[in-house]
Amino acid sequence: MNSPANYANTAPIVSNSPDSQNTPTVAIAGGSGFVGTSLRIALAHKYQWQALTRSASVAQRKHGADNTTWRRCDLFSFSQVKQALKGARYGVYFVHSMLPSSRLVQGSFEDMDLQLADNFIRAAAAVGIEHIIYLGGLIPENVPSEQLSRHLASRLEVEAVLRSHAIPVSVIRAGLIFGPGGSSMQMLINLVRNLPIMFLPQWTQSFTQSTDYRDIIRACERLLDDPTLQGGTYDIGGHRPMTYRKMILATAAILNRKPLTLDLPLNIIGISRFWVSVFGKVPPDLVNPLLDSLKHTLLARPNVLQSQIAAAAVPFEQSVQDAIDDQAKPLPHPRIREHRKDNQLLKQAKRVRSIQRVPLPRGWKAQHLAHAYFRWLGSHAEFALNIHIFPHNISICSKTPQLELLNMRLTPNSLKQKRRYSYIIDAGLLVRKNETAGRFDFITFPENECAIIAIHDYAPALPWWVYQYTQANLHLLVMTAFREFLNKMIR
Repeated sequence: MNSPANYANTAPIVSNSPDSQNTPTVAIAGGSGFVGTSLRIALAHKYQWQALTRSASVAQRKHGADNTTWRRCDLFSFSQVKQALKGARYGVYFVHSMLPSSRLVQGSFEDMDLQLADNFIRAAAAVGIEHIIYLGGLIPENVPSEQLSRHLASRLEVEAVLRSHAIPVSVIRAGLIFGPGGSSMQMLINLVRNLPIMFLPQWTQSFTQSTDYRDIIRACERLLDDPTLQGGTYDIGGHRPMTYRKMILATAAILNRKPLTLDLPLNIIGISRFWVSVFGKVPPDLVNPLLDSLKHTLLARPNVLQSQIAAAAVPFEQSVQDAIDDQAKPLPHPRIREHRKDNQLLKQAKRVRSIQRVPLPRGWKAQHLAHAYFRWLGSHAEFALNIHIFPHNISICSKTPQLELLNMRLTPNSLKQKRRYSYIIDAGLLVRKNETAGRFDFITFPENECAIIAIHDYAPALPWWVYQYTQANLHLLVMTAFREFLNKMIR
């Protein structure tokens, strides 16, 4: 067992510092997660790391034994991602947007992941990244796409977005990834530790093939080293296939626990979400998407990359042993203290992010969508608002009295792009003064027949508790009505 102080040493660390003149630079998004952290440490002797983060506390880290330079950026901002990627030769994309990025977040993880992936691949193409590695999820065989869980469908959508440009993208598909500080491992260990009686719904009879984080590191190393493997899709499953029921019992045996188990012939996903979150001590934002995927059988298909790393695969029992301390408690996430600090800063900043997916009429560019939205809003809210559409800005005013509520300034690059039209929210009574301006983005995905309408980093002027129950809810009602308007237009 590992103590909390040294759990990161379970990764194969090589301490020799590389020659910065000859060592390729790899940009990594998601480099502060438990897999990304171990990857940077394990391959610090071969690559320089350029890690992207929105966290001020993480960005302040000094260049150390992990050979990492941190670049602070908001992954929802294309311009910031483009600037942060400059100088890198390769890219690693380990991003899953299941945790909050503002005090108030409106939108699903699928829609957020869609915009994040689009920002990353367009920025990578703009700065000349040569190869990208993406970590996605195992996909069940013979299951139509419309029957996939939301989580797995989103993983496939991100794959498609990343591969929509000319850059070779290597996809690693993995199921549950076990390792010190990983949410899947913490959830499993805490459930076994905290529940003397375990009700096992029908979904626990589904087969899955988990893997150790070190197998993911070996797969990434092979993909970075071997050009002949680049651009392929590879399932990685280092552990033996087992049902979730057997996984729970195997973990209990390692922890010397003997919980009473009762099999249920029902799936009761809703109840499962609750007790897995409470007793597994994992946030609901992480639990819900994962549990939705448990109805599928998730096994790794044979492939050349899997065969190359199979001999050194870490067994399930070793993964569990390496993820617990001397009291058989799960080791913490490497960023647990920074997570708490970041969440506190998000609350203090009182910012808003809202990402809404809408249908896209055929042939529409982002500019068409933006102008249609404001014209529609003006016609449906004319009893209360005057909306003035100018070539380079939008002004939203109240009717009585005549007061400017919001002024949005068009970004210079918007006129040069077909797929993205953006405004800076920089003035008006509803904008908090002396704050960094927010953005209003219109982004089209014609290949998906959809678009994203997003508000980022908006600082409302209303008192927070008033804003939450008035303006925030009103925005969601407006977006729902505009979505239905577009649906009717398309029909």
